Amino acid sequence: MTENLERIHTSGDFLELLKRSGHYPQKVPSGISENKALEIPQGTTVLAFHYKDGIIVAGDRRATAGNAIMYDRCDKVIPIDDFSLMAIAGVPATAFEMARILSHNFEYYRRSQLRTMSTEGKVRALSKLLKDNVGMALQGVGGVSPLFAIYDKEQKKVFLYFYDMLGAEFQILTHVATGSGSPMIKGVLEH
Repeated sequence: MTENLERIHTSGDFLELLKRSGHYPQKVPSGISENKALEIPQGTTVLAFHYKDGIIVAGDRRATAGNAIMYDRCDKVIPIDDFSLMAIAGVPATAFEMARILSHNFEYYRRSQLRTMSTEGKVRALSKLLKDNVGMALQGVGGVSPLFAIYDKEQKKVFLYFYDMLGAEFQILTHVATGSGSPMIKGVLEH
């Protein structure tokens, strides 16, 4: 028993710790009808772009369910740690839980490994959460399409990533938007 706890403690992988302890929250509900999926609030649009001194990340504040406005003050740009933030389009409840898990994951790694997680590690951690959420996304009840901005203090550079709902990550060099308003936003940013 002590060997298992020691191995978990020294690995620095918070998600693995949650899974082994039985506290990992990602469970796929069965029997969700398509009508129920329309009732789940969705974050609408977020965008980000590089500029000379860094990255600007922004989003509207609206959460909708179908064509009804559910909430007008949804914070969709979420700080994860001192050097990274996530902007969400999709189901806020799922995204907020992912943000909370990422924040704990990065802090757990920092404390257990006595150094901050690398940019690559952070990028992969969010990708893994999204891949673990595929069942919910495919049922239409938990899809999240985030943007992830990171400042790498060792390289003294900023990085911007877009993720699809299945966990594929794409490094963005100019600008990106995701969510229901993204086609219009992309049109404006490209002209």
